[in-house]
Amino acid sequence: MADNEQKIYIGIDLNDSYAMVSFATTAHPEPETVSSVAGSEMFQIPLAICMASASGQWVYGDEAIRFEKADMGRCEQNLLSRSLERDFTIIRNETYEVRTLLAIFLKKILQLAGKLGPRIEIGKVVFTFSRLSEKLMELMEYIFTQLGVERKKITTIDYMESFYYFALNQKRELSMHDVAVFQYYGKNMVCWYLTRGRQSKPQLVQILDIDCGYLTENRDYDFSQVIPKVFQKKIISSVYLVGDGFDGDWMKQSLRLLCQGRRAFLGKNLFTKGACYAAEILEGLLPWDYIYIGENEMKFNVSIKVRKNNEMAFHTLISAGDNWYEAESVCETILDGPGEVDFWMQMPRSREAKIETLELTNLPSRPKKTTRLRIHARAVSDRAVRIRIRDLGLGEFFKASDMVWEHIMKIK
Repeated sequence: MADNEQKIYIGIDLNDSYAMVSFATTAHPEPETVSSVAGSEMFQIPLAICMASASGQWVYGDEAIRFEKADMGRCEQNLLSRSLERDFTIIRNETYEVRTLLAIFLKKILQLAGKLGPRIEIGKVVFTFSRLSEKLMELMEYIFTQLGVERKKITTIDYMESFYYFALNQKRELSMHDVAVFQYYGKNMVCWYLTRGRQSKPQLVQILDIDCGYLTENRDYDFSQVIPKVFQKKIISSVYLVGDGFDGDWMKQSLRLLCQGRRAFLGKNLFTKGACYAAEILEGLLPWDYIYIGENEMKFNVSIKVRKNNEMAFHTLISAGDNWYEAESVCETILDGPGEVDFWMQMPRSREAKIETLELTNLPSRPKKTTRLRIHARAVSDRAVRIRIRDLGLGEFFKASDMVWEHIMKIK
């Protein structure tokens, strides 16, 4: 494949302390985590930015912190939490929204991943966060407008989904059976346990969230007590350990238990690599035979029946498995019949559908096939979709009334 046909796929792990960036290309699909310090494995880039006093240029990460220590500018940190609170700051007598500084920081790290060459087009960027929320997604929608990347090329997922993409992209012997990840930040430990139904195609994946509680000062003993409880009667191929709590050489007895009949890995870039795999899979670069429906994914499909080339077909408005924060579609259709529209609601892998009919009350009376409708579907939760229909009329002969009908569809 020629260089000008290459695409780059980027996964960004973002929290209030740091960002981590991984990338892959069409020719080299295995994700590689990048460092802001050449030749090092310092993958965590501090979420900090500073305007250099002398030049007025923006520096970021470790360099921003060094500039403040050298009294060469004031470093702004905790950009994510401050952006969520719509905080402002004053730099060299000018007022800045902190979310603008976060956007500048993210543009810098996107450039870090894109140093492979200007001819490499961005295929997909996936951001991953510990949890998603409407407030976070509202912030990121603003950020995305500042990045210079087409919105359709950007997706947002949470850490649990990143783990799903990471775990099932490892060598077969590491994902032959179930997979677990322990997260240890501060004192509390959490385990995510991934299992899948192998009888169906595609395989349905579930992730259990297990609270392992707090570890005391005798962490090795406490962890060695947790492991058999979590792994009881389970066949596990691999275990991953993430979080600053695993730093230091304290695991002795617990490590021996972890490695009994399975492989264990310690690292900090699992979620950024998982986001990078997601970027490739969502673009169809890698094969994928799994379905995962977590708390952020739509739980059902919404479709309408349309006529195409004299044949009836279903047109999907919202797909099960899509991130509900981003699930949205618009289409236009000609009304063929009475003033109502049927919507099919269907659970994934189910043959049965529930039909909801939205009546277009007071729609102007017109001959058949002379009413054009714009249908806008937008998820409002993982189990609810808002439908908005607007009457567009049809050309000069049948003027649009611009009447609008709304309806929210829900499943239990």
